[in-house]
Amino acid sequence: MKAIATHAGRMLVLVLAAGLASALLVRYSPGDLVDEREIDQRLNEQSVAAIRAEKAAERDVLPAFVRYLRGMTRGDLGFSQSRQAPIAGLIAERAPETLRELALGLVGGWLLGLGLAIPAGRFRKAWIYDAVSATTAGLLLSLPAALLAYLCLVAGAKSATVLVLVIAPRIFRFTRNMLVQAYGSTYVEIARARGIREISILLRHVLPAAAPQILALAAASASIAIGAAIPIEAICDVPGLGRLAWQAAMARDLPVLVNLTMLIALATMAAMAISDAVSSRESAIAI
Repeated sequence: MKAIATHAGRMLVLVLAAGLASALLVRYSPGDLVDEREIDQRLNEQSVAAIRAEKAAERDVLPAFVRYLRGMTRGDLGFSQSRQAPIAGLIAERAPETLRELALGLVGGWLLGLGLAIPAGRFRKAWIYDAVSATTAGLLLSLPAALLAYLCLVAGAKSATVLVLVIAPRIFRFTRNMLVQAYGSTYVEIARARGIREISILLRHVLPAAAPQILALAAASASIAIGAAIPIEAICDVPGLGRLAWQAAMARDLPVLVNLTMLIALATMAAMAISDAVSSRESAIAI
């Protein structure tokens, strides 16, 4: 219980720090006090003055952040000036699309990455397959998520395909080494000598032996997918949280950016906490 409380307190502090850092970065970025609404010729001097007064009120980041935290305790996440809508409604509207994309990307990435890693572990002497798969994975790892998103957009592929291409090579690279080690174990050779089928060896001996590392990697891959979703949704024009974050950054919509930064930080740290917990449990069992 004490460990859980410690992790929860650490996550809370880091999430708040991420939100404050986001607010400071936006506040002190070039052109922060410039509002594109001022160029609207339909506005009179009073309206322009009101816009400038509104921007000036946001200059003091710390008091504004404290007001935001007070509102958050009441369920009020603020109002988006660029979208002219409550931020809570924007997040609730766009979160399902992002969650669906993350689910498809993670499931597809794991199926592809693990599916390519199993033959590499089973047939360790098939150097041609190993070289081709490792080279392909290395090439995909060297390409930024934004470039993959653009190439898939040109090819007419869906945004979830980009996440698959981002996650699969990472899954392949790590699980390949685990499976090579598991397949090289003595008990696997004994099981094979006794005539046990390969599918039974995989399900009963190989995968259970690598299960702790695979579970830790599954949690870590979720944080990778969350980070990659922002440029992917922005380029592929997906109406999710990633696109909302991109539009808010372009419009310098500070309340939206703070909310999304804290939400992404919370999801990422939760995934990493699960990964650390699985790794710690594995180490304790090994000892």
